[in-house]
Amino acid sequence: MAEENMAPETEVNASPAPAGDDMMPRSEAENLLKALKAEREARKQYERDLKETKANLERFAEINPEEYTKLQAEAAEAARVQAQFGEAKEAIELKYSKQAEAAAQEAAAAKAALQEYQKKYALEKVFYAAGGRTDAADGVSFFDMMAQQVGGNFRQEADGSLTVVDAAGDPVLDKESGKRISASDYIASYKHHPIYGTFFKGAKGAGAGIGYGGTDANGMPTEDLSSLSPDELFQRAFG
Repeated sequence: MAEENMAPETEVNASPAPAGDDMMPRSEAENLLKALKAEREARKQYERDLKETKANLERFAEINPEEYTKLQAEAAEAARVQAQFGEAKEAIELKYSKQAEAAAQEAAAAKAALQEYQKKYALEKVFYAAGGRTDAADGVSFFDMMAQQVGGNFRQEADGSLTVVDAAGDPVLDKESGKRISASDYIASYKHHPIYGTFFKGAKGAGAGIGYGGTDANGMPTEDLSSLSPDELFQRAFG
């Protein structure tokens, strides 16, 4: 049997290697080169124009030195005026910015004062509704003395109501019910205070209330201060 020598067939794919993904497209590269060339030409033209202008000024200075000197002086004066204008503009802006800041501070202070007045007015209504005394002496009322001592314990809400708060600004809760203590209950509790109780009509400063009692630390009845004048009460409370 005759043996046939056959060379193995090899397939060769001569396809070109794919271009990398990070290579710039030819059209973009050409556009970039054109832009760079245009920028160089523009810079060269600017340098030529500047050189020509300088040469013209030098020739002008030789032909008409007086006019050239005059133009130089006018240019210097224009630069000085421009600088002064810039300084004046900055000064004006600084002046009015300070005035605007001062006006904003005054507005904030006025707003705070109005809010404090509104809170005091709301507290005064609660005080009188609880039976607070309306008389006064030397321009100082019982409410004024009360507000001076306990006014900081209230916060007025957006709806105008008053919330009793503690030193941290949190609402004060009733120990038994767990509910917030109302402003009226808080003020009314002072009827049983040995001194503040005299700020209310018919109160004798004895009885039970929120944190107050009608006896001293030894369990002895407290002194009846209802007959004292506002000045005497003020001296005892804040003297």
